[in-house]
Amino acid sequence: MRTTDTTTTATPAPRMYGTTTGGTFLRYSHEIAAAVTLPSGARALVAPGPLTAAAGIALTTACAALSTRLALLAFLADPQADEPIGITGHDPFTEPTPPALVGSGPEPDRERVRRAGDRCVDAWRLWTQDRDSGQSVVGVAGALGLGAWCAWAVHAEARAATRARYALDLPSQDPLARLVLRSCTLGVRAVWRG
Repeated sequence: MRTTDTTTTATPAPRMYGTTTGGTFLRYSHEIAAAVTLPSGARALVAPGPLTAAAGIALTTACAALSTRLALLAFLADPQADEPIGITGHDPFTEPTPPALVGSGPEPDRERVRRAGDRCVDAWRLWTQDRDSGQSVVGVAGALGLGAWCAWAVHAEARAATRARYALDLPSQDPLARLVLRSCTLGVRAVWRG
């Protein structure tokens, strides 16, 4: 008798969670992990010294959802934010889009944003050296997308476009990387107020 292997690799099923009105909504495991690691990911962006493997994993995990990437972006752009106390994911239904996304609002600390962008690239490099680390490709692409925004925010458009392309080369449709690449292609620059 002949048998065949029917094993397939499947995407993990989304988990269903109830709402207060009795309906349900979808939450994917990488989004839950991103929300849980958001404060650690924010600290990894601005910590002194080289990026450790653990900080790189926290950073890429926190970048696995767009809502957490927008929160990290707002944290980096806020000139008053030193510590990510109480940081939560961005809720597009109740909160306005962070003005920093399109380069408006108060000018962030350029060195802080530049260093955070470099740390996003460092996290990607650590992942390329150990692709079996269990990190989500979505999170790695998200970190590169955030790194692309950081370069764009400090007027390093060529670097921003390169980072965005690397993010989009991963099996990802990262919306932040797409926005940054489109902004660079169209010559749209951040216009911060002093």
